[in-house]
Amino acid sequence: MSELYLYQRKHRQTAKTLLLNMGVLLLMAWAAHQFIEPSEAKDQLFDWVKIVLPLVELGLLSAALFFWIRNGTFRMAVNADRFEVVDPLSANGSFSVPVSEIVEIKQTHQQQSDFSSIRMHMKSGERIRITQNHHYNRAKLYAALAKANPEIELPESAWRFKQV
Repeated sequence: MSELYLYQRKHRQTAKTLLLNMGVLLLMAWAAHQFIEPSEAKDQLFDWVKIVLPLVELGLLSAALFFWIRNGTFRMAVNADRFEVVDPLSANGSFSVPVSEIVEIKQTHQQQSDFSSIRMHMKSGERIRITQNHHYNRAKLYAALAKANPEIELPESAWRFKQV
């Protein structure tokens, strides 16, 4: 059966983004060194930059290598029967459910803790958290879910979260 919505991202795409970030960070450090006026404050700043920059670059390189070697695929798909998320980094983030069992999707933001979440409520009473860690298009996802099951209660806007 064909998908109403499909989002896929390979880990190698993430690795490339991390490598690009490494280059941008080095460029920013070089620009700061070139354009900040000489002073004692600049000397103190760059004493810290000499310590922190290599650590951050090493962390980004390690993560990029991890993603390049692993090369899993994050997949989010909706067809007429099922809503499926496959997250190779999180067994808790993966699920496959019948679209007919979905009752509602709620987007909430807790002001006190500054925490946003998207939860899917099932007929069984189960609540499943939908990841926000990828750049999938929520508006298109919700449109596909509505097409597969018009009875699902969806947020008024894919981009607004209810304050709680």
